[in-house]
Amino acid sequence: MKKVLLVFTLSLQFFSFSQKSVQFSDPLPFGSSAQLTTDKIHFGKYKSSDSQVTYVIDEKGISIVTVAIASISREQVRESSKLQVRGNYLFGIKANDSVPCVLEGENYYYGIESKLVIAGEGSMNTFIKINTNKYVINFHEGSYFEPSIVTFAGGKMTIVHSELSYQPLFQSILQVNTITRYGSEVAILAPTYEQWERLEAGLFTGKKLVYIKE
Repeated sequence: MKKVLLVFTLSLQFFSFSQKSVQFSDPLPFGSSAQLTTDKIHFGKYKSSDSQVTYVIDEKGISIVTVAIASISREQVRESSKLQVRGNYLFGIKANDSVPCVLEGENYYYGIESKLVIAGEGSMNTFIKINTNKYVINFHEGSYFEPSIVTFAGGKMTIVHSELSYQPLFQSILQVNTITRYGSEVAILAPTYEQWERLEAGLFTGKKLVYIKE
C-alpha cells in the first residue's frame, strides 16, 4: 500500500512540474553587459529555406523582415491619381518608392515588407554577447524574460529557443516567486552567473532554426 501511495505521490509531483513553466527575473547570463547588436562580422541578411522570414543584422540591431502579399485591381489603378504602373513596378503604394508587382487577370499583386526589431534600437528585449559567435536574446515578457541562443558559424545563423517547461534542473536555482499567467503556473527563477553553463546545457535543447547568410 505504501509503495502504491508513493508512486501516486510522485506521479502527482511530476504532473505538477510538467504543468509549470519558467521565466527569468533578469536577462541571462546574469550580470553580463547588454549591447545593441552583434560584432560587425555578422552583419547581413539571413534567410531560411523553410519560411519567408529574413533576419537583418546591422549596426542598429537585429530585425525580422516579412513580406505580406496584397492586391489592387487595374480599375483602381486607372481611377487613382496617385497610383501608376510602369513595367513591373507599382508606384504610389510606398512613399517615394515603388514595389514590384505582377498582373494576374484584373489584379496587380505586390509585396509589402514589414520590419520588426527584436534586438537593438527601439526594442525592449535585451541582447547579450557570450563570445564572438554566440549571443543571447532575452525576450521581454511582462516583467520577466525568456531567452534564446543565437550562434554564428560557416555563413549560418542558428537560433534555439529555450525549453521553458519546469524540470528538475531548476530546483537548484533560486526561485523568486510563482505567478499565474493564462491559467498556468510560472516559476520565476534568478540564476547566478556561475550557474549559466549548466543552465545553458539543459535549457536550450529544442529544434535548431538555421538561416543562411545571403
